[in-house]
Amino acid sequence: MQKRITFAWLSDKILVFLIMISMLLTKEIRVADFPVYSLLLFAGIFLYKKRNRPFLRIRYWTDLLALAAVLYEIFLMVKELFWRNPAVIDFSGNAEAIALAILYFLMTNEIRLKRLYFDLILYGGLLFASAYIFPHLTVASAPEFLQPVFADQGAVSACLLLVCMVGTCEYCFCRERLRSCFCLAVTLISFFALFLNRNVLSFWLMAAYFIAIPIVLRPTAQLIKRDMQMFFLYGLLLSNMSLLAEYTGMILTELPYSLEHSVYLDLIFAAGGIFFFHFWEKIPEGIDPERIIMRRMQHEYQILFMDMGIFFTGIVIGADRWMAIGEELPGAALRGFVIPLAEAVRNGESAFYVCFRDGGLPEGLAVILFIVLMTGKMRLNYGLDKPRTGMLILISVFFMTQLLFWKPAVGTTVIYMILLLFAAFYEEEEKRTISMKIQKENLKGV
Repeated sequence: MQKRITFAWLSDKILVFLIMISMLLTKEIRVADFPVYSLLLFAGIFLYKKRNRPFLRIRYWTDLLALAAVLYEIFLMVKELFWRNPAVIDFSGNAEAIALAILYFLMTNEIRLKRLYFDLILYGGLLFASAYIFPHLTVASAPEFLQPVFADQGAVSACLLLVCMVGTCEYCFCRERLRSCFCLAVTLISFFALFLNRNVLSFWLMAAYFIAIPIVLRPTAQLIKRDMQMFFLYGLLLSNMSLLAEYTGMILTELPYSLEHSVYLDLIFAAGGIFFFHFWEKIPEGIDPERIIMRRMQHEYQILFMDMGIFFTGIVIGADRWMAIGEELPGAALRGFVIPLAEAVRNGESAFYVCFRDGGLPEGLAVILFIVLMTGKMRLNYGLDKPRTGMLILISVFFMTQLLFWKPAVGTTVIYMILLLFAAFYEEEEKRTISMKIQKENLKGV
């Protein structure tokens, strides 16, 4: 029996194709001198013909902005054709912008979220992380076509953070033993690759992500338990990188990890463990952890996240000043935590700055306006009874934070864009649960 080709079927296949090539083909691939992602333009037009609906329906401000972006890029292409020699004009940037706008129109209606999309990210991330780790453990060098990608710390960090965040959330939600082990293994390998990349900003962002999960999502005992398992493994691996780099001989490349700083990290995580188990020991036995809501612990996480945000913001704003007074800071521990972060902030190149520099004022303002409007749409779509949406919103917020410090690779940006659109427009069915909360040491039904 011949399968009927529908818009939903075609849109699913194009998303699978995009995620696969974005995770596997990290280098910019060109077809007829156009980036492969610009083929979205033609795929999008074909999909619209299968919809039996009006070509465009303006329902949100972001719809109007995406349409304006397409018209603006077409205007720039026509202008370049008349004013410059067509043989030397590069339309790749315009094609990518139009393709992303078409992707937006494809996903704002009738989108369905599938677990397959996250599986493809994890499988592709496993290959990417393994390829990045391999040269550090052997005398062989990375493949020639991957060397430009691996040389960009920001692009590598964006890709590895994506895999780490997706893997962590999948582990928190998964109840299948085999799949949980797979998510755990992929995430641990990505952690190791992230530490080999040595971008201190990515370390802070990932740590903040662990703290933010019980704040954004419903703080059930099961969620917090799995989140803290991942956080403990993350901290354990990070604090032992100096031992792996200096004393085991496993890592052949030179890594600037200090044994003294590892000791301080161990002390910090030990103090955090005391704080965690102080609340955890109050959980009564014999109750489904999915039904226990830990409000008090969520409040403490909010305080910790706010303190981390204040400290991080102070370093970001005063990065140059911190670098100037670095040698005068009291204590090697403070210098070891503050100076590397200040250096990473100062040496990074914000994606917003790149937009203003390469695209001019209109494109830079359009990107900022798009992010502001999408943030408002995600806020309207957010709900504690929609866990998948909350996960997507959390990943999208950390993606937008990354744009302040580096420019992700094109392929990673496409995947983040897909997740961002899911976070804003996916209509998840709310799952009401009969829960219980712990208040002091008493258990009360709600």
